[in-house]
Amino acid sequence: MTLHSSPLTRRTFLYGVAATGAGGLLAACGGDGGSAGARGGSLPASLKGLADKAAKDGTVRLFVSTDSRSPAHARKLSRALRDDTGADLDIKFVSGEPDPAFANKLVQEAKAQVAPSIDVFVTTPLVVKQLNGANLVQQVDWGSLEGVAPKDVWKSYNGIYIAEIARTVIYNTEAIGGTPPKTLDDLLTDQWRGKIVTAGLPDVFSPLAAGLGIDKMMDFVRRLLEDGRVSLASVPTAIRTQVTSGEFPLGYGIRIGESQRRSQAPVDYAPVKVPAVPRVGLVVQGAKNPSAAQLLLYWLNATDQGRKLAYEVLDWPRYTTPGTDLYKLAQKAGGVMTADLDWWMNDYEKANREVAGLLRK
Repeated sequence: MTLHSSPLTRRTFLYGVAATGAGGLLAACGGDGGSAGARGGSLPASLKGLADKAAKDGTVRLFVSTDSRSPAHARKLSRALRDDTGADLDIKFVSGEPDPAFANKLVQEAKAQVAPSIDVFVTTPLVVKQLNGANLVQQVDWGSLEGVAPKDVWKSYNGIYIAEIARTVIYNTEAIGGTPPKTLDDLLTDQWRGKIVTAGLPDVFSPLAAGLGIDKMMDFVRRLLEDGRVSLASVPTAIRTQVTSGEFPLGYGIRIGESQRRSQAPVDYAPVKVPAVPRVGLVVQGAKNPSAAQLLLYWLNATDQGRKLAYEVLDWPRYTTPGTDLYKLAQKAGGVMTADLDWWMNDYEKANREVAGLLRK
């Protein structure tokens, strides 16, 4: 395992430089930008050919896993993409089951020889591994694109790094008059016994192994789940509701929600260093709009405006992007827990199995 517990001055995913010759994207980028379709914006000249091809696709279907994203959100994203790249795309959001269930749907579509229902999937490591194992990810040479950092390329999986999920500690600022917890070990003290709500799902706890190692993570989870120490919500989103209402002063396992931020609800992040789980963008094999999918993922990864809109519209933050809630939390906590690609694609699965076994007992 390679462990990083990094301040914001460092970028911590070390994926390696992508080699050339990995697929059809090179040809898509080979135009001189002189054809009709994409104009202006801040796109590098080397990518004008891709933008033209994307404009000819005209549409891109993006899985968002929740129905809280509206057509208005999609239009805002489309306008910003057009202003930056010149490609006028109709971005359509496809919502539905959680990521693993939707990935299973894609597998079944492929087995039935049905065209995939989406073009773009931005998801977590275990789903990335599942889709690659089912040959459902289009080969893309992300490393050849001007502006893409080598450490953001998941070469073996044809993925490009987009954002993170963080299992944070949140607290009700009105219910806690004093100092909130500063470390994970603080959650195990008698001060907070009976005052914490979390969710009994493996992936709420398993990412902690990126910073603690599997053995220490398992010891922490066992102690946290002792009788009377925490209550278990049915789903992670319920943690937000119960902390916001003051029913529980503390919650572990989910970020503060958009509606809470907009309404200035009495919730904040405790300054606890927590794991940042990568979300990686994939072009689905057989996508109807492959060039549009590639352009959208490039823009979300490699441009200031794309990273900003990923957070503002899609609620997909990066802890290295100023202005996001995770950036502020990482500053407050002195960094985040994370690990390299090999750990996320191997040890993380083991950690998830270990927690699942514990929760079944």
